[in-house]
Amino acid sequence: MDVFVEQLVQRKKGRKDYTIMAGAGILGIVILAVSTMVAFLGPFLLLIVAGVFVGIYYVGASRNLEYEYSTTNGDFTVDQIVNRRSRKRICSFDLKTVEEMGQYNAAAFQNRNFARQLMVGEDDMGTDAWYMVVHLKDSGSTLLVYNPNERMLAAIKPFLPRQVSVNAFRGR
Repeated sequence: MDVFVEQLVQRKKGRKDYTIMAGAGILGIVILAVSTMVAFLGPFLLLIVAGVFVGIYYVGASRNLEYEYSTTNGDFTVDQIVNRRSRKRICSFDLKTVEEMGQYNAAAFQNRNFARQLMVGEDDMGTDAWYMVVHLKDSGSTLLVYNPNERMLAAIKPFLPRQVSVNAFRGR
């Protein structure tokens, strides 16, 4: 029987997101101020104003992130969805290749080096998150931090290597 489970996680806006949006707003104000002071830009002022507002909108909209986790018969996939419009594949791998899995604790990973760290959960801090360490073909050793629900964990568990599954779900 085929196993297919997917989960959509909305990314909460954090300090970094608000800083980027504020920076875009300040940059827009500076561009408007400079364009009103420079005489030869006068005829293009309306175009510049429209461009600034469109730019600020797109920067703000690009911070609306969602992540979709899906598992299909042992294949795990993470997609990033920007502003409910565009989708980009973040990673995809066979769950049999997972080297470690468990509840995420940032302090436990401070002194470990990974070729790539993917924070694809609800926030950058890894609150109530799980992790997987997997070796991907294109990027090497990868730490994946994500927020699966119980249904997703139940779908992942049978496809993990035995010792990884035992260590990850001990006491659950």
